[in-house]
Amino acid sequence: MPMKPKPPRQISPNLIGLSLAVVLVTGAVFAFGGLSPDNVAIPAAIMADLATGVLRTGLALLSFSIGLALATVLILRPIRNAYRAREAQLERRQKQLEALTIKLHRQATSDGLLGIANRREFERVLTLEWRRAARERQSLSLLMIDVDHFKIYNDTYGHLEGDDCLKHVAAVLEETTGRPGDLVARYGGEEMAILMPRTELEGAMHIAERIHVMLAGRALPFHASPVASHVTVSIGAASLLPVRNIEPHLLIQQADEGLYAAKENGRNRTEAIRRLRLIASMENKSKGVETAKAYRA
Repeated sequence: MPMKPKPPRQISPNLIGLSLAVVLVTGAVFAFGGLSPDNVAIPAAIMADLATGVLRTGLALLSFSIGLALATVLILRPIRNAYRAREAQLERRQKQLEALTIKLHRQATSDGLLGIANRREFERVLTLEWRRAARERQSLSLLMIDVDHFKIYNDTYGHLEGDDCLKHVAAVLEETTGRPGDLVARYGGEEMAILMPRTELEGAMHIAERIHVMLAGRALPFHASPVASHVTVSIGAASLLPVRNIEPHLLIQQADEGLYAAKENGRNRTEAIRRLRLIASMENKSKGVETAKAYRA
C-alpha cells in the first residue's frame, strides 16, 4: 500500500526564515489588492532542506481570510542560518588576521635563524628598560656573549654546522635565564646578549657562570678549538644604575669592554666592568670605574 504524502506544514510568514527578497515579492503581489496571506503552507521536504541552510525554490499555498487560496512559487532561505554562517566566516577571518599579526610581529622582532630577539628588538627593549630603571632607581645588567673562535668552527665543520652551533648556544642562553623580564637576543654574527632588568652585577655574574657550566656539560665537540675540546664562549658583563641624561649604549660599551678583556685573558671566561656610580653630568661619567675578574671554566 503506497504511503500517503504528508500534509503541507502551516506556518506564519513572520516565523519562517524567508529571505528579504521573498517578503518583498509577496508584498508587491498582494499590496495592490489590500490582501496579505494569513498562512503559508510549505511542504515538509522543503522545510527539511531549509533546516540545513539550503536555498530552495518550490510551490507553496497561500491562504487568505476571505477564503481565497493561491498556489505560488517562493524562493526560501533561512535568515538565521545565513547570519550564523556569516558570523562563523567573520570569526574565522578574525582568527586568521590575529595569527597573521602574531607571525608578522615575530618576524619583525626575532632572528630568523635562532628564534631569539633580533638586534632591533634588543635596542628597543634596552631603551625601555633603561628608562624604567632610571625611574625606579633599579640596576640594569647586560651580558655580551661571543662564541670562541667561531670562524675556525665554520671552516672546520661547514656553515650548516655553524648555524647549528649558534642554535645550540642560543638554546643554552634561553635555558639559563629563567625570569620573564630577561631578554636573550642576537646582537650580530656569533655575538649574543642577555639583558637583565632589576639585576645587580653579582646576579649577572651568576648567570654567566651557569652559561659556562652548561656549555661544558653539553660539550658540543670542537676539536680544532685552541681553547677546549668543546664549544665555549667569552662573556663581558656590566651593570649600571641608569640616569636619564646618559644614553643606554653606555651599558653596551662597558659590556663590550668586558668581552674584549675576556678574549684578551684567554677566552672561555667572563670579565666584568662595573661603574660604581653614575651622575647626570656627561663630563663626569668616566669616574668611578671598577674592574673585576669573574670566572674561568
